[in-house]
Amino acid sequence: MIELEMQDRMELVKEAQDVVKSRYLLCILVTQRIHQLENGAQPTIQVDPDDLTNPKIFFELALREIIEGNMDMEQVTEEE
Repeated sequence: MIELEMQDRMELVKEAQDVVKSRYLLCILVTQRIHQLENGAQPTIQVDPDDLTNPKIFFELALREIIEGNMDMEQVTEEE
């Protein structure tokens, strides 16, 4: 996964908002998932292991997991 341009990131955000209708809940889900990834949680989608060393990728990764339906509120709160 290569770091995306700002416009591509905004497209990911729009797609994720189609899945999670509340932008506030989306923000909470993405933030909590980023923290989980920073603390060593395994991604739920295929990703190059080298990308997991770059925290900038975690935002995009969290959005992709939500878009693909791999992340929901129950998963986020269980790991805390």
